[in-house]
Amino acid sequence: MPQVETLKGPIDTAELGFTLMHEHVFVQSEGVAQNFPSVWDEPAEIDAAREKLRDMADAGVRTIVDLTVLGLGRNIPRLRDLIGDLPLTVIVATGLYTYNELPNYFNFRDEDAMAAFFVSDITDGIQGTDIKAAILKCATDEPGLTPGVEKVLRAVARAHRRTGVPIS
Repeated sequence: MPQVETLKGPIDTAELGFTLMHEHVFVQSEGVAQNFPSVWDEPAEIDAAREKLRDMADAGVRTIVDLTVLGLGRNIPRLRDLIGDLPLTVIVATGLYTYNELPNYFNFRDEDAMAAFFVSDITDGIQGTDIKAAILKCATDEPGLTPGVEKVLRAVARAHRRTGVPIS
């Protein structure tokens, strides 16, 4: 039976059930939240998210694919703790969300360096956990194929070629 990595470890794909393919449990501007903590009330946000996720599970949703990656405030330990014993399976992503500019770190590194981060999220785990990404995320929008977006697309393609993980 084929398996997929999830927040709680690998499971048989037959266990996924009704699945929502593009969700974001939380979206945060990392720099804003870090520098202005008053804009994020962690306990209130956790409670609100838990209630919405419980409602989804009660409505028959069994799995969500959370495509929150770098640039959208991905926080895998927070998500793991939030999901806890909720009757939901969560598949998490790796990648970089941008429609134009890259985080400064990547302006001075090539696509292979970026792809190495994505591959590590898939093979080793994310943010110091053993939770592994099972999908790659990238995006384009009105600005089109900017140099930053092109670098992300190439890095995602390279990570896909190395791991076989699908791209969203």
